Amino acid sequence: MTLEELKEKARKVRLDVLRMNGLKNRGHIGGTFSCVELLVSLYHGGHLKDKDFFYLSKGHACAAVYSILHDLGKMSKETLDTYGQDGGLGGQLNVATSGVDWNTGSIGHALGVAAGVALASKLDGVDKKAWCMIGDAELAEGSIWEALIFAGNHNLKNLICIIDRNKLSATDSVQNDKMFNNLGETVQNMGWESVMFNGHDFERIHDVFTSTRKFISPTLLIAQTIKGKGVSFMENNVKWHYGVPNEQEYQQALEELSHGFT
Repeated sequence: MTLEELKEKARKVRLDVLRMNGLKNRGHIGGTFSCVELLVSLYHGGHLKDKDFFYLSKGHACAAVYSILHDLGKMSKETLDTYGQDGGLGGQLNVATSGVDWNTGSIGHALGVAAGVALASKLDGVDKKAWCMIGDAELAEGSIWEALIFAGNHNLKNLICIIDRNKLSATDSVQNDKMFNNLGETVQNMGWESVMFNGHDFERIHDVFTSTRKFISPTLLIAQTIKGKGVSFMENNVKWHYGVPNEQEYQQALEELSHGFT
């Protein structure tokens, strides 16, 4: 898929997410928009193979996954349109949905699950990767660090963890939290490879995802992103972790995503 095609996929995902959340008066637009390019690269860029596992620990970004699964033909339009309805697609991922490998909702657990799956694949001699995406504020969960230690001790080179480093939690900034001081060096001392990169640059994302094939240790990918990416008044604004646009905001966001903003 070409660079322009990937960019168009990302634009479409953001429009889908805006419509799903804005029209249903619910959702987590900001933290979903920050990881769109990463998810599009995984699914459309050829990096997530059919045999691989993917765990979206920050499950509140599920609307982007729903949009991608629909685009891939793994989810019908009728099912996609049930988002936010009783008995329909919810605000977290569920394994009852085709293409979903993990129930989300309680943060901090998915990396440990991914590490377990990676270890099982290693012991079975099976060539399967376990990908996991976590939010940066999720590093406050002790279970994340337990999983990092476990994976390093077992040299799980088939485990790849992506941090969506948008620097905002649900309620506050995590720009200067001490746990991010020398994070790459810290995990390298725990037996991991570490790469920091622009999480909105498709060419850079492709190069980084491709480079994981040559590593002989578990890999931590620190993606520098922008919460609310793509809509001017949502970018770097903590309000849009939970915020739902009013009619005027919805129309402005729709216009900017359709034609871009400067």
